[in-house]
Amino acid sequence: MKILGKKIFPGWYIVAGHMVVHFYMSIAFIYGMSAFMGPITSSMGWTRAQFSVAAGLQRIEGSIATPFIGFIVDRFGPRLIIIFGGIVACVGILFLSGVQQLYQFYVAYLVIALGMSCLVGVPFTAAVANWFNRLRGRAMGVMFSGPIVAGPFMPILIFAIEVWGWRQTLVFLAFGAAIVGIIAGLFARHSPEPYGYLPDGDESPQNGQSLPGNVTRSGLSVREAFRTKTFWILTIVLGLHSMGPSAMFLHQIPYFESIGFTSAQAASTFASFSLLSGIGRLGAGWLLDFIDRRIVVLVLIVSGVLGLLMLAYASSYWHSVVYAFLFGISFGMGIPARPLLCSVYFGTRSFGAIAGLMQSLSVVAGVAAPVIMGWQYDTSGSYKSAVLLLTVLMGIGLPLVFLLPKSRRE
Repeated sequence: MKILGKKIFPGWYIVAGHMVVHFYMSIAFIYGMSAFMGPITSSMGWTRAQFSVAAGLQRIEGSIATPFIGFIVDRFGPRLIIIFGGIVACVGILFLSGVQQLYQFYVAYLVIALGMSCLVGVPFTAAVANWFNRLRGRAMGVMFSGPIVAGPFMPILIFAIEVWGWRQTLVFLAFGAAIVGIIAGLFARHSPEPYGYLPDGDESPQNGQSLPGNVTRSGLSVREAFRTKTFWILTIVLGLHSMGPSAMFLHQIPYFESIGFTSAQAASTFASFSLLSGIGRLGAGWLLDFIDRRIVVLVLIVSGVLGLLMLAYASSYWHSVVYAFLFGISFGMGIPARPLLCSVYFGTRSFGAIAGLMQSLSVVAGVAAPVIMGWQYDTSGSYKSAVLLLTVLMGIGLPLVFLLPKSRRE
């Protein structure tokens, strides 16, 4: 395929594949479970804390599966893993549509989580890290931009649940997961050299790169990365930062409903949040190619803290827009920042495995946050104290950023 007579670099097809997968799974699961929380808990008689445990189990499962997925991708490439993920996600969502008991709900969530681990994140980021070098930040910013347009679909999802019920809506979503996973997997390639390309589509070797066919990857092994202070600082900082999004993905719609928003108004906050997160996703990808990476990390933490403070004291709809702007930018910047910082500090030699380990070691934060939110609401009828606690925890990461090296590992 050509644009204005110039052939498209195949690396961009991989970027586009992840965009589509991320867009769809944001509607069906990442953002979508916030829309399903109210109908499911009301129908089944469960508390929000019980529902939130599922999100914690998802993070635990991801912490176990992601490093193994990273190792597999490093050795065999991403294609089969992605296709497998689409099929598993489909099975999990179908199972979720028919649950009758709480334990079945948790099992279904774990199955979907396994599919998600194979679909979104490490398999694609490992490939994109190999296909792009000079343009890596921008490519990762674009590849994670799919959810930008997922938020506006949340009111449609709410409408579908009201018309067809939550069970039938999940059935429809399940088959879509399989379709997008299989199609995206077919476009995935692990590295450009075996196909006669160089990273970024360069026509001649740059910066000492090997010629096509002689694939060499520089950087640290998993064991070497594990022994650096940079690995642990980065894992802690990004783990603390992830607590806010982990909680709000599940509780954002219930939160705004709890302070007097209608279901439609609460769902619309996801539209503004996801659209504004695009500033962070695309902006961080671009900035990380040019400026001190620590500045980007500082900005994403500060904007996240300010966003949560606005949320804690929100009382009018315009407050939700300010929250969406600040927290959306913070969340959006964190998405490309994690894999790109991993490639900057540790290279691409064992990228999949190192990125997977970083993600898995931050699981405690991701498990605790949504459960804290649900428990706080169940016991007090308010989310405010939980949001303030998450604000403090996220802020702890600020001084740690200054311990990171400017560009290279230490």
